[in-house]
This record gives sequence, structure tokens and C-alpha cells, in this order.
Amino acid sequence: MFEKKQSTLIPSSAKAANPAVVSPKKNAFVQAGLKKGAETLSGNGALKFTTTGLPFVDEFGIAGSFRSPRDYKDVDASMRKLWAEDKMNCVKFAFYLRMVTRQVVFPDGTKTEDVQRGQGLKHEGIYRVMWLAINQPDVFWANIHVYISIGGWKDIITMLSYDLQFNHWKDRKLDWDKMGKTILAGLENSKTTNLVKKYLPQIKANSYCKTLEAQADNMIAKWICSLLYGGKPEANNASTYKKYRKLKVSGTAHEWQKAISQGNALNINFDSIHGRALALLVSGKFMKNNKLEDRYAKWIAAKPVAKYTGFVYELMLGVNNKLAGYQVDTINKQFMGQVEIARQGVEQNGSFVVVRDTSSSMGSQCTGTKGTCYDIAKALALYFSYLIPKGHFADSWIEFNSDAKFHTWSGATPVERWRNDHSSFVGSTNFQSVINLFCKIKRQGVPENEFPTGILCISDGEFNPTQLGITNVQQALVSLTNAGFSQKYVQDFQIVLWNLQSGYYGKNTGKKFETFGGVKNVFYFSGFDGSIIGFLTGMQGSTRKPPETAAELFEAAMDQQVLNMLEI
Repeated sequence: MFEKKQSTLIPSSAKAANPAVVSPKKNAFVQAGLKKGAETLSGNGALKFTTTGLPFVDEFGIAGSFRSPRDYKDVDASMRKLWAEDKMNCVKFAFYLRMVTRQVVFPDGTKTEDVQRGQGLKHEGIYRVMWLAINQPDVFWANIHVYISIGGWKDIITMLSYDLQFNHWKDRKLDWDKMGKTILAGLENSKTTNLVKKYLPQIKANSYCKTLEAQADNMIAKWICSLLYGGKPEANNASTYKKYRKLKVSGTAHEWQKAISQGNALNINFDSIHGRALALLVSGKFMKNNKLEDRYAKWIAAKPVAKYTGFVYELMLGVNNKLAGYQVDTINKQFMGQVEIARQGVEQNGSFVVVRDTSSSMGSQCTGTKGTCYDIAKALALYFSYLIPKGHFADSWIEFNSDAKFHTWSGATPVERWRNDHSSFVGSTNFQSVINLFCKIKRQGVPENEFPTGILCISDGEFNPTQLGITNVQQALVSLTNAGFSQKYVQDFQIVLWNLQSGYYGKNTGKKFETFGGVKNVFYFSGFDGSIIGFLTGMQGSTRKPPETAAELFEAAMDQQVLNMLEI
């Protein structure tokens, strides 16, 4: 079905011419056997588990690995497993993976009451929802209005494109009749018409369509044209093509792009440029080449924050380069714009200190990104310094490799803080050095109530083995107890593991777990959007008690206004 792309979509002649989160209670003997069978080792030889025994917790805890586009067959395997486990949570999780953190705007113009938080993983989300469209079409069509709101109209075009690229026109798997009616309805809706027009693909001569994607987009454009103005998609109809082109350029959602293409860059309204495009324009030579530097510098200087829909690590990767003042301003204000969105509606339950892995393996490329695990961890840690925790540990973090030591962020802005951090990746992944640091400080007489209530550890998870041959989490609790921490402190101590993935120790780097089953106060996060930490610290107005297990954390993430609108 979606196993191998077509070689071309243009005929040769034409081309030449032109389940519940927590599994049902199992027998204790069976569970013990499953736990034993799940035992594995980290890249450095520590006891780990290949699974938590809870499919949704597993995928939630390695979601960052989905940043690298997966084959449809792999997405199909995930969806079938989760669908069999819990249908509603399977649908919610698919939408959560696609959702960009923001207030969601619906086709009728209404918005969610609060910021909705997701992973922003476009390819994975689209593939999972396509799976629903093919295997559970009633579910897909019952929720299409929600999906367009959390994803976008461009996703519909992308789904159609994938269908053509893999299956050709004659073997399409999606319901193109309903897809067409959905697009036409979007064009007729005054609140969505300009966005739909923005993402309508262009009609081009076949000779200009050199790639499979371009050929698919051209076929989709001609098909939409036929829906609007009649005729057959494959027909060469200059008059209807002209109408289609006029319709597309009549949209107002991309005025800044039209100004550039028409040579009117000096008249660009910077407020109309979306966040990712703004970052791209500013990071290159566009402003300088078009003599816009002074006007833009005044504009960005007057903004308290700037919008951005990407991930903070993307903003920070070029910070060590030589940058103009307005470029630094843009990075700082887009970064703080992300923080401002994440702060909305978040409670502060607990007092975490951020722990950052700076071992040698963190120097490897993070799966699906252009940065290293070290870069991603640094960006997330910097982000958390503004978001959580509050109080004593707001500007503090612990570095660990072969040993552990405290650091304090220094600087008034994100760029200054980034540049003033001179750590690097070196040594082994001695997670216990963090716990040993806690114990050392405790023995120096520091009162227990001055300590953090937990750690937020950003790492690839490939820890060194412990002295007792147990997991690092188990060893941590033993060490804290032996150092004189009270039973209550140890029982309530939260270990939050933000898993990053790379290929340093093979394809499963960062995809292993410290616990099996419903262990309290050990939580797994993954991905690149730090705002989801709010599901653990608590959301304002929520009647849900703070999560105590990784399964409850997943349930909290799925308990969002827009996800609760979904139907099966």
C-alpha cells in the first residue's frame, strides 16, 4: 500500500511532451515473566527494560524518535497495536503527536479555552491519521474538523500527495470524493478560505515537475481545478487553469510572499509573516540584501515577544555564529514567545532541578534533527530555566558525565545564557553521580526541606551500570535512604527522564526504560516541545490530581479540551 513510491506519476508520452493505558490486570506470575523477558542493557551495561509493559507509555516515552520520518509499515504496526489496546487513546495519541502547542482555532472561528499541548511531529501525525482514514474511515471523518484545526489544511494536501506517490492515481486508497468536498467546504467558509487558498498547489506544465512530489502536487491541483470549474483532471484546459490561478492568488494569508515575488520586499508587513518563515528570513541575508535591516531592527525591538511555531532548539543551533543585533533580538524574542505560551495555565507542583547529560554519547546527532543530543539537551534545559522550576532551582542545573556538578545560568537573555555555558560532551554516563551529589550535600548538614523534590534528567538514557546490579532508579532510592534522607522524601522523590534518541549505541539508543509496570514517581517524556512538562507539574483549573505514575502522566496528556472532543 504505502511501501514503495512510484517512479513517476506522468505517463511516458506526456512526460516526453511536457486500549486502556493500563493493561488489564494480569496474573502476577505472568507479569514477573514478562518483566524478566523485557530485561536488557544500556549501551554502557546498566540494567534496563525494552518496554514498560504499557504500550501507550512506551510510545509516549520515545515520541522524539518519531521526528525522523518512519515508513508507513512501522506506523501501521504502532497503530494496530494501540488500536487493539484502547481505541480512543489510539486516536487521541495520533492527534497529540501532530498537534502544535497553541490555542486551537476551529473552522467556525472559535478557540479552545486554553493552550493545547502536543509534539508537533508532522510526518508521524499525518501517517497515523491516514491510517485511520484507510482502516477506520468513520472515525477519520467524524473527527476531520478537529484534525484540520490541530494540524492544518496543508495536511490534507500532503495526505493526497502521499496517496499518489505510493499508489498512483489508479490505486488510490483515500476517499478522494470526501477529501474534495472537505477542500471545497474550506474554500466556501469565510473564516478558512484564505488558508485553503494559501496551500492549494500550483498548476504547472509537466516539464517543470521534476520530482515525484511536484508531479503529485500538479495532479492534485488539476483535480481541485476540475472540482471547481468542471472538466477532467487530466485535461489541458487553459481557461479553467487561469481561473484556478486567480483563485489561489486572491488569498490574503500569504501577502508577504506575494510582496517578495513581485519585487516589493520594502513593503512587507512583518506582522503577517508566520514564525518559522520569519526565523528563516532573518537568519539569512534577506534583510541585508533588501535593505530592510534598519526597519526590521526597529520592529523587532518594539516587540516584547515574537511568534514561532517550531522548537526552541532550532532557534539556538546558530547562536554561536556571528549575528547582527536584530538577529539576536529575534532569537531571544521568539524563544521567550515559546516560553510565554508554555506558561499559560501551568501550575507548579513540586520543585525540580534540571539534570543534563553531557557524556560523550551526547555528541552524536539527535534522531530526526540537525543538532546533537548535547544541543537538544542544552536548549531544553535553557527553556526549563524560564519555565520550571520556580524558586531556589530556577537558574540552577546539574551537569553529569563521569561526575556531577552544579551550574547556574548566567545572562539576561536566552542567547547570553547559551553563550555563557561552556560545558561540553565528555566522559561516561554516570547517573549515580547526580544522586551521590545529593547525598554529599545532605551529609554536609543541608536541611532536607532545602532539597529539590525531584530531578528532570535530559539524557539519551544509556547509563553506566550500578554497583548493586539493579536499575539506576532503584539504586538512586537506595543511596538516598543510606544517606539519611527520610522515608517520606525518598518515597515522594520524582525522577523524570526526558529521553533523547540517537544512533550512538545502535537504533535503540534512548528507547529503553528504567521501570516495568506501574512504578510510582518515575516518569518518561520525549520529543522537543518542553511545554508538555505541564502535564506533570499540573494544569490550572484541572480537577485531575498530579500524576503518580507514567501511565497517569500519559492519561493527563490525553485529557485536553481538543482531544476530549474526539469521537470513535
